[in-house]
Parts: sequence; C-alpha cells; structure tokens
Amino acid sequence: MRDVKIRMVVEYGGHNCSANGSVNLTVKAMYSELVNTIQLQQMLNNDVTIKAKMPSAKPVKLGMFRIASTTIDGDGESKIKFNGINDYIEMDNLNLLPTNKSDDKQFVILVEAEIEEEDDEDGEE
Repeated sequence: MRDVKIRMVVEYGGHNCSANGSVNLTVKAMYSELVNTIQLQQMLNNDVTIKAKMPSAKPVKLGMFRIASTTIDGDGESKIKFNGINDYIEMDNLNLLPTNKSDDKQFVILVEAEIEEEDDEDGEE
C-alpha cells in the first residue's frame, strides 16, 4: 500500500444529493492539469479523500468519494465526476465552493488515496 496525493487546479462543476444519500460532485480541469487528470486514474475503485483550498480561505475537507468518471475532450479539458455517500461528505463545505458567478472560479483540490501496488509476477528479482 502506498499513499498517493494529487494536487489540481479546478473549477466547480456542480454537486447534487439524491434522496438515497448519494452525492455527486463534478469539477472541471483545464488542459494544463491534464497530467494530473491522467494520474487520477490510478485511484479508480479506491476511496479518495478530497480537500479544497479556495482563494483567501483556509483549506476545507470535502469528504470521502470514489472517482465515478473522467472525460477528456478534444481540447484536453477534463470533467471529473466523484460519487460518495452523504454520511462521509461535508455538505456544508461543498456549498462553499466558488460558482461560475464568482470572481475567482478556480480553486485547488488535493485528492488523496491509499492504493495497493501489484506485485511483479514475472519472477524477476
């Protein structure tokens, strides 16, 4: 097991909460963050903790999610969707994220996960 941390500059793409307690969070990343978006793929099927740092504010924990999907368009811009359960998510902090009407749309997220490394099965030493 090893800890993986990825820091990205993103824009808020919205969030919603379903009646069954499922919470979806979408963020958008520009072309300059493409390498980080690709690195997120190693966290698939793992619980990830997301923290956000808005301009002129202290970092806040958003909660524990799973990566639901990533979409990369022809310009290299990414849309990353996270899914979680509201028991493990700080809903008040999600409501603090800057909307498109804000002067500072972009903010920094830190995505952390503990992932399992696969052993080399070729018998090499």
